[in-house]
This record gives sequence, C-alpha cells and structure tokens, in this order.
Amino acid sequence: MLHSLLPKANYKFLSLPLLGPIADGYDDWLAANGFTRRSRQLSIRMLRIVDTNLRRHHIDEVAKLNHTVLDDCWKALLKVYPNSAGTVHTLEQYLVTSGLILHDRKVATQPSPLIEEYANNLLEVSGLAASTVSSHRRTAQCFLQHLEKTGTALGSIQASNIESYIAKAGKRLSRASLHHDISALRGFLRFVSTDGRAPTGLDRQIDTPRLYRME
Repeated sequence: MLHSLLPKANYKFLSLPLLGPIADGYDDWLAANGFTRRSRQLSIRMLRIVDTNLRRHHIDEVAKLNHTVLDDCWKALLKVYPNSAGTVHTLEQYLVTSGLILHDRKVATQPSPLIEEYANNLLEVSGLAASTVSSHRRTAQCFLQHLEKTGTALGSIQASNIESYIAKAGKRLSRASLHHDISALRGFLRFVSTDGRAPTGLDRQIDTPRLYRME
C-alpha cells in the first residue's frame, strides 16, 4: 500500500492524471513479486516522469497503452534516466499481468522485475557507474534466459547450469570479455542467494579464464 510505503507523499502519485488510479495496485504487485522497499520507492517515484511522458504523447487513459507506446516511452527516458527507465518495462508487466492492457508477445523479451530490482541494488547500494550497471544487467538477463530455455527454476539451479551458460557464452566472447561476464554473474548469484531465491555458494564455484599480459 502506498500509504505505508510513502506516508507523506503518497497523494502525489495517487493523484497522477494517467497512472494515479493504478499506482496503489502497482505497488502491491511490486511487493508481491519480491521487490525491496527501496526498489518499490524508486519505481513509484518514476511514475510521475512516466506519466508526464505518456500524456505528452496524448495518452489519456491506461486502456490506450500498449507495448509500442510503452517501449517508445522507455527509449525516451533511457536517454535521461538510464538507471531508472526500466520502470516502464516493470510497469508494462504489471499492466499485462493484471489484465489492464492486452498481452503482447514482445513483453516476454523485456527485463524481468528481478533484473530491475538487481539493477536498482547495484545503483543505490553498490554505487556502480551506469555503464557497469548496464553490463551487469545484461549478464543477468542472459543468464535468466538461459535458465528459461533449459527449463530450470532459479531456486533449483546447480553448478552444471552455470557451466553450460559459461560454455555457451565462451563461444561468443573473448577471454577478457568472458572474464567480465563471469564476474557479473557471480555478483548476480550472490544477490539472489541473500534471501533464498537461489542456492548459496554457487558464485564461489565459478572459475574465471586465465588472462595473460598484453592479451
């Protein structure tokens, strides 16, 4: 509930011309999907900017939203808010899941709520640069897509799942790039294991490729 999340400022979001009516339900959905309080606050605060952008493009009701409109909004905000624009994708997932807009097959290719939560954590807690956050976000997304293709749940991954991902990544990356990819994967595995969403200790079971001077 927004009243408990933002006791003094909830009215600013509940009164938004376009997204105000769904703001409370959106926050409930974020909480139900495991978003931290800090991540929820960031997502809700971005609604004011998203609302302004959408209305500037003559969207006056939620029912008129679709993937194309929201993707255009994301692209526009990405230039100014590179670390927060992902809220648009998370909002789209909420709207589709709740049946407020029609399902679009392209939605499945967008970053998951978990990826956005991870990116916000890197930005707010770890204080990483935007370019680094983007790289870590991409690695995490690729790893989750790999798990989905192999039918493996995040909570039941094993070392063999990580090895198969790295073997696949090694075919498209140089050893230096793979080194960075594995470091990012370790960070993501540590993040999802802190609250039991994935087994602990998997990040310590990954070997990085050996690099040589001048390589």
